[in-house]
Amino acid sequence: MPRFIDVHRDMPEMPAEMVQEIKDRIASGAKDEFGAVAVDVLAGNDGTAFCISDAPDAASVVSSHTSKGVPLDAGDVHEVVSMGGKQLV
Repeated sequence: MPRFIDVHRDMPEMPAEMVQEIKDRIASGAKDEFGAVAVDVLAGNDGTAFCISDAPDAASVVSSHTSKGVPLDAGDVHEVVSMGGKQLV
């Protein structure tokens, strides 16, 4: 399945319950209703966040985010591959 990274340049403050839900979703490795699997979220010190997802396509990543109340523009989603020859977990 293709892997995507997306960027949120100004993440809104999230309640603790939402943060825990994200952590649980990552830990489960389960596909959501759009076929997207949350792999990881990398949070920057400056309020940016980068989400790594496996999904059928970029539109599925956008739908997955927006359905959970996290706005995401299609232009901020990028399909990626590892250049180090290693499978990204």
